[in-house]
Amino acid sequence: MARTHTSVLVGSLLVAVAMLATGCNSYQSPTFRVVSVSETDRSDEAVVLSFGIEASNRNEEAVPLQRAEYSLTLDGVEVFEGTRIARVTAPRFGEQVLELPAVVPASLVPPGRFDENGEMRYVLRGTVEYQTPGRFSEFLFDLNVRRPKAQMDLGGTLDLAPGS
Repeated sequence: MARTHTSVLVGSLLVAVAMLATGCNSYQSPTFRVVSVSETDRSDEAVVLSFGIEASNRNEEAVPLQRAEYSLTLDGVEVFEGTRIARVTAPRFGEQVLELPAVVPASLVPPGRFDENGEMRYVLRGTVEYQTPGRFSEFLFDLNVRRPKAQMDLGGTLDLAPGS
C-alpha cells in the first residue's frame, strides 16, 4: 500500500512540475539585432571585433540574459566560436544591449584585410540562455532543469572603407 501511495505522490509531483514549467512558456523569447560592430583591438596575430547586440523583451517582466554561445563567419569562413556570460537584463517591454566580442585570428583573416576598401559579409549565429520570471522558474533554472534559449541568427556587412 505504501508503494502505491508513493507512486501517486511522485506522479502528482511530476504533473505539477510539468504544469508549472509549461506555464513559463507563456513568455516570449527575447529577440536580437545588431546595433553596432567595431574593431576594439588589433595585433599581428588577430583582430578583435565587438558586436553590440540589442536584446528586445516584449514581456511584462524583465528577463535576465545569462549566457551566449555563438559563432562568427566572415565571407563564408567561420573565424570564431565562443561562449560569453551575458550579465544583462532586458527590461520589461524594453531593450538592452549586450556586447559579444569575437577574436579573428590572422591565420583566417589577415589584419590588413580590415584596412582594404570594400565590404565583408558577417553572420553571427548562436543562442542566448535566459531566465523566465518567477521564483519557480528561477529554481528550475538553478537546478539546470529548465534553461530556455533564444535563437540568434544575425547577418550584415562590415564596411571596410579606410577611415570609416
